[in-house]
Amino acid sequence: MPEAKFTLHLYRLFCHVVEEQGYDDVYLKADGIKIWPVGKKQEPVHEDSIAELDLQIVDLYAGQQYVIELWDWDLISADDLYGTFTLPIEEGGPFTTDLVRNLKKTHKAHYTLEWGVY
Repeated sequence: MPEAKFTLHLYRLFCHVVEEQGYDDVYLKADGIKIWPVGKKQEPVHEDSIAELDLQIVDLYAGQQYVIELWDWDLISADDLYGTFTLPIEEGGPFTTDLVRNLKKTHKAHYTLEWGVY
């Protein structure tokens, strides 16, 4: 009997503290591919704000861990990896997961991802 496949739903990205002055220009990547925002390079996010994601990632298996990277887009220099969200694929939700900051850089950015698996 084949294993059941699940869909990961990404609901919201909560910004608690920005890294840059005033706002961050962020985007999300998974498996090396940008997944959000759709149709543009980045999304400006202000401190104490919520970005609606409305994303679905299909064909995931229970027990797997899905890693999403939060990046800051830079016009002049290389983009900055703020950190990662690691989401265990287990049915249920909504859940929240805090950003685990990139240990190679000192970032003060603080974000939380809201998600579920169905």
